[in-house]
Order: sequence, then structure tokens, then C-alpha cells
Amino acid sequence: MEIKTLALDLGAFKLLQEDPDQQLQDPVLSGWYVDPRTGQRVFYDSTAGKFFTLAGGVYIPLGYMNPAPKQVAVAPGDKLKITLSFKYTGPAITGVTGYYCIGVNGLFGFNETMLGQTTFSIPQVVSTPASPNVTDSYTFTIPTTIGTDWDDIYIKIFGGNPSIGGGATTSFIFGYENALTIAGVQPSITEFKISDFAKV
Repeated sequence: MEIKTLALDLGAFKLLQEDPDQQLQDPVLSGWYVDPRTGQRVFYDSTAGKFFTLAGGVYIPLGYMNPAPKQVAVAPGDKLKITLSFKYTGPAITGVTGYYCIGVNGLFGFNETMLGQTTFSIPQVVSTPASPNVTDSYTFTIPTTIGTDWDDIYIKIFGGNPSIGGGATTSFIFGYENALTIAGVQPSITEFKISDFAKV
């Protein structure tokens, strides 16, 4: 399995409850911090060694986004199907939530502009599969209000019985940056020039 690493320069942070003039270069204690440049609130978990940021009303870890392996062009009225897959070994699980999102990923958060959810079950699997043996998908219809910067996507799974984690605490989250090219929203004119001039 390939290990992906995302390096972020988070700059200087300060504790919310401390003197606003006091700067901390590297947070060492768990707690809420503020980026003094943007005012964005983030939570640092010193045990996990991760920053968490607000998305969809819950805090999720930074670093789950990856460069997209391809780009898909979509325009208003098009349908976009996002499919997740994974290898699974374990007991049967009923009522797992699949959570699908299109939006804008920023340095300190994901603006979830389009959301979709599914519910699916996983059968019992007793031996390690050679390839992904569980899939689920959701199909979005692209609205006329789509922004040209809605080009990032992410998915996560949570819940179920027995539970695989809560919506705010699940470790099963994965995303792609710059996965979409939004077309047909604004006029696009390129290579504008005088192509010829001659006496006739």
C-alpha cells in the first residue's frame, strides 16, 4: 500500500484562551488554536499529532485530500457518479452510511457545497480478499448554480451495526483535489485575435 504524505506549513498559532499577542510556533498540547492570519479555528490533538478542521458541522483531520489521478469535465445538468471501494474482512455490518461530497477544499477546511448519503450493508468476510470486495456509489446531478471552483470531492463511511465509527470520528475518509473541471457555467473564449486581413 502506498503511503501518501501531505506537508502543510501551518504558520504560527495561538491558544484561544491565552493572550492574543502570545504566539506559538509549534503546538505541543491538545487544544483549540487560531490561525492569526485568517482567524480560522482548528483543533490540535497531540496524541494523534493531527490538526482537525470544520466540515459539515464536524471536525475532520487535515491531510485526507490527495491529488486527483484524472479530471472529469461536468456542466449543469450532467450526472456525476462517485464510487467508493475498499477491502473488508470481518463480521457482517448493517446500516453503514456512505457520505459523498463535492465542494471547495481550502487550507483550513472543506466547503461542502453538494452532499449525498447512502446506506448499505457489508456481508461477513472471513478471509482477506485479493481486491476490493465492497463498493457503494452516489450520483449527483450538477445544478445550474454550480461554481467554477467546486472541483474537489471527498467520501467517508461511518456508523453501522456494529459501528465502524461516528460521523465526526471515523478514520475512513478520503478525497481528491482538482478532480472536476466545471464547464458551461461561464463563457470561455481563448486565442482571441485577428486571424487575417487582406484587400478584397
